[in-house]
Formats: sequence, structure tokens, C-alpha cells
Amino acid sequence: MFARMKTLSVCMLAMLYPLSAMACDNKADDPVSVVQAQVDAYNAHDVAKFASCYADDVSIIDLSGKRPDIVGAAALKQAYAFLETKPKEFRVEIVQRVVNGPVVVDQEQLFGLPPDKGQPKALAIYEVRDGKIQKAWFPPRD
Repeated sequence: MFARMKTLSVCMLAMLYPLSAMACDNKADDPVSVVQAQVDAYNAHDVAKFASCYADDVSIIDLSGKRPDIVGAAALKQAYAFLETKPKEFRVEIVQRVVNGPVVVDQEQLFGLPPDKGQPKALAIYEVRDGKIQKAWFPPRD
């Protein structure tokens, strides 16, 4: 009886934590889970959890050339520290996702920006290896 209750308790606890919540702690290294976990952390404005989804030597490249590359975990945390000051309404939603092996391509739409900024869409390309985002590229918008 005790073993059955213990199993039931473990199963109930597992239901409380989606796979994406575990992904960045290297409990799941599926590229989709890792990318979704960083989206969830971004939307929760949790910079530490967001950064935990990226490799220590991550490279994030803005292909428009308008923003400097972000290299390394410390630079990533600094670049995304703004999330902690944004209102709850500031978030990204995935419009479409394409997966090819370790590469995840998301078309994202931003919400919660000032009215004059609208709700822009962006493309994000992630390369996931060993349960962490190694590289990310952001192509130019319009």
C-alpha cells in the first residue's frame, strides 16, 4: 500500500512541473523543451532561469548588425536584466515553431509594448546541444 501511495505522490508531483520547467536543469535535453523553457522563463521575467537555458559560452547574434553580439552567460544576464523591470503584460508568444534536429526556429510575437511600438513579430533561431542553447540568431525584422 505504501509503495502505491509513494508512486502516486511522485506522479502527482511530476504533473506539477511541466517538462519545459525541468529542461534547463539538464533533466531534459530535448531541443524543444529547452527552447520552450527559456520562453517560459522570459515570460515569467526570471532572468536566472532564462540564463540557465543557455550554455556558459553562448553566442547570440543579431543578424541585422544593429545590436552587438552577446557572448557568454554573464553578458546574457546583463543584456536581459531589463526583463525584471517589465510589467507582467510584456511577453512573447510563439506563432510558429519548426524543429530540425538540434535547431529550433520560432516565429515570435511580442506583447505588452507601448501602443506606438505595436506587437512586432520576430524570428529566432536556436541551436541546442547537451540540454543548453549554444547559439541563437535573430534575423532582421522588416
